[in-house]
Amino acid sequence: MNEYGIKDRDLPKVSMKGTPRSVLTNGNIVEIWCSSPTGDASDVSILTLICATSSQADIIAETWLKVWGLA
Repeated sequence: MNEYGIKDRDLPKVSMKGTPRSVLTNGNIVEIWCSSPTGDASDVSILTLICATSSQADIIAETWLKVWGLA
């Protein structure tokens, strides 16, 4: 169980292909831009995360940047 009282099995599973290339925040929204898994330069996937607060969005974005070596 996480700090919000949600069991891991209750969390949605998001399947993602491609490599994160950019992480942006806009208020309480995090956008993770991923390159195409096929290598096609014209394709991107954008994962949009809506957070409870802008502070939470900043922490999530910082984590993605560090983990993927984008910082």
